[in-house]
Amino acid sequence: MILSRKFSENTHGIFYMVLCCFLVSVMVAIVRHLSDSFHILFILMMRNFFSLVFFVPELFKDYQSLLKTKRIKLHLLRGFNGFFSMFCWFYAISILPLAEAVSISFVIPFTTTLVAIFFLKEKVESKNWLAILIGLLGVVIILRPGFRDLNNGHYFVAGAVILWTISNLTTKMMTKTEKSKTIVAYMAIIMLIISFPFSLPYLKPVNNFADLFWFLALGLISNMAYFSLSFAYRSSNLSMLQPFDYTRLIFTSIIAYFVFGEIVDFWVILGSLVILIGVIIMLPRRKREKLKKILVDE
Repeated sequence: MILSRKFSENTHGIFYMVLCCFLVSVMVAIVRHLSDSFHILFILMMRNFFSLVFFVPELFKDYQSLLKTKRIKLHLLRGFNGFFSMFCWFYAISILPLAEAVSISFVIPFTTTLVAIFFLKEKVESKNWLAILIGLLGVVIILRPGFRDLNNGHYFVAGAVILWTISNLTTKMMTKTEKSKTIVAYMAIIMLIISFPFSLPYLKPVNNFADLFWFLALGLISNMAYFSLSFAYRSSNLSMLQPFDYTRLIFTSIIAYFVFGEIVDFWVILGSLVILIGVIIMLPRRKREKLKKILVDE
């Protein structure tokens, strides 16, 4: 997955970020479809199983090269965190409108900033605090507490956001020393081991060839999405990539409308735009100018 060298590293990063967002949107739709017939924990286990299946040829060919790592603790953290974050996310999208769930998840740039402040002791400019407040305002617009009832799906999205923040930081750290395929392979192995005992009460035969196809596609697309994310993080800074995460809402809304007949709520669109303004404010001025140049020239 390599673009022409005439493009800048930031352009490479943006391309892979947008590709990842498209693949994640397709993955979300597959999970929503399968959740009508299977329990979320079973879907999660099957996703991990088929994700690992695609690594079997390389494991037999040269497992030492694939699994060679000096960051096993980070891989374990990424795997455990990935399991619980994916469970929260899969459950949320099984009961919430897809565009709404995706919109709420856009607070990740702000939670990442908060983690950097309190745990990494990074200094943050006053404009970042303003951006965080704007982002929270966007979430309030989407949820409208007091004007509508919140359900478990909203709380599980919040849980997924917190766990994704940890995943983003660990993935960014690992891309400095680990190969993309090593990161994805370890995640598949660890998550399969963790998810199997949780799925035992919900084991169910997959007799329908169409369902088997969707499980297979779920594993493949998940791998491709994580590869794209690793390539994006390797090519560009997180602050440059964050605004392009909003393409998930575009892709998800289109799929939700044509496949599930869901129409995007006005408040979801308004809240998402407010959150996007907050993300753009978070970008350093040099990054904003570079981002504007990329969007105009390329």
